[in-house]
Amino acid sequence: MPPVVSLVGKPDCGKTTLLEKLIPELNRRGFRVGTIKHHVHEFEMDTPGKDTWRHKRAGAHTVALSSPGGIGVIKDVDHDATIEELVGRFFDDVDLVITEGYKGASAPKIEVFRSSAHPDPLENRDETWLALVTDVPLKSNLPEFSADDAPGIAAFLIDRLLAETPSHTLLQVNGSAIPLTTFIAELFRKTITGMVTTLKGCKDPKSITITIRND
Repeated sequence: MPPVVSLVGKPDCGKTTLLEKLIPELNRRGFRVGTIKHHVHEFEMDTPGKDTWRHKRAGAHTVALSSPGGIGVIKDVDHDATIEELVGRFFDDVDLVITEGYKGASAPKIEVFRSSAHPDPLENRDETWLALVTDVPLKSNLPEFSADDAPGIAAFLIDRLLAETPSHTLLQVNGSAIPLTTFIAELFRKTITGMVTTLKGCKDPKSITITIRND
């Protein structure tokens, strides 16, 4: 399964705003990101009056909405799914999963704190805390980042959670990183590595860079 990191913090501390900055930064570096938003209360995901909402109200256990651009599923469950269950079932094609919430779970955590919203950060910090994102110095023993430092936070996550990934394939077209599914990334890696290793002086390559210009 891909590694997981949880953004935790008190309400209105800026977790979603940070995600909106962090996801594009990781995408730009060639990593495919998945997210999970944890709600502690019941919620209704579909829009009242829409066909899928009517299906669910009629008693369907599972409702799927499929289009050429995406698939959405609404499904009854009998328990609050764990991070491991969700990641194992739905996130096999990403490099990193970032959750919003799950402060009681065992996944590594980055706490987001905003002093204008709350006087103090979370209590009972434990060994799963990796870092803090804060607008004031907290004098902790953890790395501290500004909420505006998405590049720094991304680099930290890559170093702590993604650097030990056995292999990573990055495709850039016209200077922009193109997200790859796990299958395509492995296909590229194995095919290109296999071809390169047949060349003289190219045994056991640790890094391969190919640049193709079509102009």
